[in-house]
Amino acid sequence: MICQIKIKHIKHLLLKNHSSLTKEEKQNLEYVLNCLKKLRLAYELKEEFRSIYETDQPPDKARLTFEKWMEKSSQLFHASTQIIKNHIDGICNYFWCRTTSGVMEGINNKI
Repeated sequence: MICQIKIKHIKHLLLKNHSSLTKEEKQNLEYVLNCLKKLRLAYELKEEFRSIYETDQPPDKARLTFEKWMEKSSQLFHASTQIIKNHIDGICNYFWCRTTSGVMEGINNKI
């Protein structure tokens, strides 16, 4: 099967949450992912990672979920997986009260 990808904003389609895509965006994304199997795997892993944060689970269970995800993704996302392993305690702290320091980090970067 020969795929000619001429869809604009492919990066936008890949980075946007799947649940936020319009029907047309989903069709375009599916076309791209059907043409590029490795990209499909990366996209599915990205969505799986995002979905971990949407679950309501205690930090110890979240750690196990992240560890399972890292086992699956280590071949494709080796550097990212290593960073997550190095910071897993801080990442899992999010599940205590579901807050991040993102706003403060943004303010500090502006300063």
